[in-house]
Amino acid sequence: MRRAELCAHAAAIALALGLLLASAPARAACTVSSTGVAFGAYNPQSGTPDDSTGTIQADCHPSDHDIQVDIGAGLSGSFATRRMSSGAATLNYNLYTNVARTIVWGDGTGGSSNQILTSGSVSGGTRRFTGTVYGRIPALQNVPAGTYGDTLIVTLTF
Repeated sequence: MRRAELCAHAAAIALALGLLLASAPARAACTVSSTGVAFGAYNPQSGTPDDSTGTIQADCHPSDHDIQVDIGAGLSGSFATRRMSSGAATLNYNLYTNVARTIVWGDGTGGSSNQILTSGSVSGGTRRFTGTVYGRIPALQNVPAGTYGDTLIVTLTF
């Protein structure tokens, strides 16, 4: 059995963070951080998809009660199938808003859905919102060994 070691470390799907700042002058911008979706080693001969998770966290003004989170399409330019690359080779994957991995997380276009994070917890003068990003690499992709990655833009509207 051939096993290709495809290391998709936390940086493999590093979520490059861009903020869409609200125009309300009295409110401060949100501070955003993320934990990348790290898939680890992928076996192209396995009939089982490779699943993993990451997080997006935003610390905002306490008066913010919900924020909208959009995730860009990345390298592929499409939400239908995102692609990680290793040189000229590509590996299909996608990101989802739910654990069943049935709702593609995007910006609300092209069959994708954005995510609304609500409530959040207030501490130290900020309201913290946390969202889980559910990732999946479909099974049985015949790809060469390598380190695959993609960079995505996360946009917050608050």
